[in-house]
Amino acid sequence: MSQQSNSKFFQGEAWACFFLRMWIGMRLMFAGLTKFYVKNEEGGWSFDPENAKYVMSNITSTMETNTAIPQFMLNQYSAVLPWALLIVGASVMFGFFTRISLFLAGALVLSLSFGLMLLPDDTAAVERGVEIIVVGLALMTVKHNVGAVDNLIAMAFSKDEEEEA
Repeated sequence: MSQQSNSKFFQGEAWACFFLRMWIGMRLMFAGLTKFYVKNEEGGWSFDPENAKYVMSNITSTMETNTAIPQFMLNQYSAVLPWALLIVGASVMFGFFTRISLFLAGALVLSLSFGLMLLPDDTAAVERGVEIIVVGLALMTVKHNVGAVDNLIAMAFSKDEEEEA
């Protein structure tokens, strides 16, 4: 089993999945972190959930002014989005429930695309389209996924079964 795992580790598809997962995870996580981090008086950065509310209120007001999306929907979305970006991004990077995490990443990017497509200048929606393609590629390569927590857990349990046989 270890020789099979090692040979799978060195396949191009495994590295493709790894790099795609890392990029998607970092993209989502950093997009979430930028909503929370604020520069403090000492010149450093601090994590502040109130800053996320401020940043998201600016985005919500732009969406409210330029789209027909109701305010109550925008408010709910803006409360959840920064946390969802952080959690899903970390989950994709570390490989927790990789397929589900990648699906959720795609759903997040698609939801962002929906709002951006309604704006008069929707060029950012095209960028989200590229991100959807990247998520699709990651989902296509996920069967070759290595270096993920999912696989480490699977390897731990498969060894136990192998030793019992």
